[in-house]
Amino acid sequence: MSVRGLSTLTLALLASPLAAQSEPVGLTDARLEAVAGTTPVQAIARFGSGGEAVWIGWSIATVAGAGHVCCGWHDGRQNGCSLADDHEGWSTSDRDRPPAGRSLFVLAEARSGRVQRLRVFSPGCAIDGAGRRVVWLGEVAAGPSLDLLEPLLDTEDERDVDERALAAVASHADPRADRILERRALDPKLDHDDREQALFWAGNLRGETGYRLLDRVLASEPDGELREHALFALTQSSYPGAIDRLKRAAVDDRDSEVRSQGLFWLAQADQPGVGEWILARMAAEGDEEVREQAVFALSQLDDGADWLLRVLRTNRDPEVVRQALFWLGQSDDPRALAELEKILAR
Repeated sequence: MSVRGLSTLTLALLASPLAAQSEPVGLTDARLEAVAGTTPVQAIARFGSGGEAVWIGWSIATVAGAGHVCCGWHDGRQNGCSLADDHEGWSTSDRDRPPAGRSLFVLAEARSGRVQRLRVFSPGCAIDGAGRRVVWLGEVAAGPSLDLLEPLLDTEDERDVDERALAAVASHADPRADRILERRALDPKLDHDDREQALFWAGNLRGETGYRLLDRVLASEPDGELREHALFALTQSSYPGAIDRLKRAAVDDRDSEVRSQGLFWLAQADQPGVGEWILARMAAEGDEEVREQAVFALSQLDDGADWLLRVLRTNRDPEVVRQALFWLGQSDDPRALAELEKILAR
């Protein structure tokens, strides 16, 4: 931390010992001002209404299973973050996944009473304040935090404010976050992308409640593309019933493309016994395109070559055999040529 940043931080924390107890660990070189007893909405109006940009920051309690959020990983090392970057990437890692009751930092840059940028970080993520002014509110309850974030979900700009706000909303350990995601996922007036993002975060962070939303979409949503995205979201879910729900969609969805995607995402989940299940499903499926997709799904498994060889040796559908041989060739498995010779000799 620079001398300027250190002196400003020291003065601010001495002036507000209560807020100092929850200072943003990992933030350096910032003109930090700790302010207690203020909500994010109030802070935007009080500190962010002028012409100079100011960052308003606070911490929230997160749901169980929220990943470690920072600015990405490269060569096994975590990149630092900077408040000076305009279009900084960010990522969630399973490394050091925190238990329930841990926190997340939310920082919103405001100017003229409007949030222009939003950042979400885990404690311990290295953040270069770049000399920026940061008003730190300490820990904020879910309600006041969501009061600021929810209106940002419909922000349209090039700075991804809406996407970051949705990730922050989904991280809140509060049922109101579930209701926000549900409204957006089921609202036919919203763009596809907005609804898909709500489904993704429901599966990724909202546990059983998120699973119930995905199940509802699969059961009643008329749009096949959204049902397909719900399948992907199921692969992100930690709820025990998620894989079984994927299987059900692969069997009984009315749209062959959705059934095909169900098989694909099952293979990506790579659960024990999934190869045998897909092989059995291939034999029972009446749609040829779905059967072909089942072959591709088998090729995606860690032991995909073994499953493709099994298809070649047991299946008599010419198109399925052709697909299996093609994907076996793509695997560079030396057994592909020998299997082709056997087929030609039949």
